[in-house]
Amino acid sequence: MKIEQKKQLIGDVLIVEDDPSIVEILKEYCVRMGCFRHIIVAPDGSLASSKLRNQAFALVLLDLKLPKKSGLELVKELSDKSLNIKNKFLIVSGTFDKTIAEKLIEQGIKNFLPKPFDEAGFREKVNKIITN
Repeated sequence: MKIEQKKQLIGDVLIVEDDPSIVEILKEYCVRMGCFRHIIVAPDGSLASSKLRNQAFALVLLDLKLPKKSGLELVKELSDKSLNIKNKFLIVSGTFDKTIAEKLIEQGIKNFLPKPFDEAGFREKVNKIITN
C-alpha cells in the first residue's frame, strides 16, 4: 500500500493582475503546485495595496500595469516594517524596460518573470522564491 505524502502548505499567494485570462493561468499553476493555502486575487493596485497592508503572503505575483495604482507604486509604498517581504514578490509582466527594472531592483525586488511564460518557467521561479 502506497501512502501519499501531503505537501506542506506554506501560506497564501496574492495575484495582482487585471487580465482575467492571466489570472486564471496563474491560479491554475498555483493550484497545481499544491503548496498554497489560499489564492487571493486583486484586479487593481488599490485593492492590492489594502490586502498587502492587512495580510502577510508567502508569495505575491505582481503585474506592473494595473488600474488605480501601478505595480511599481505598490512596491514603493511597502515599508521595511511591512508584513510582506519584497523578496517574496515575483513581477509577472510583459512590460520590462531597463528604467523600470532598475527602479524595482532599487526597491529590493529581485524576481522577474516576463510574459509570455510557461508553467515550467513559473514553477522554477516560484520554487526559488518560496524555498529561500
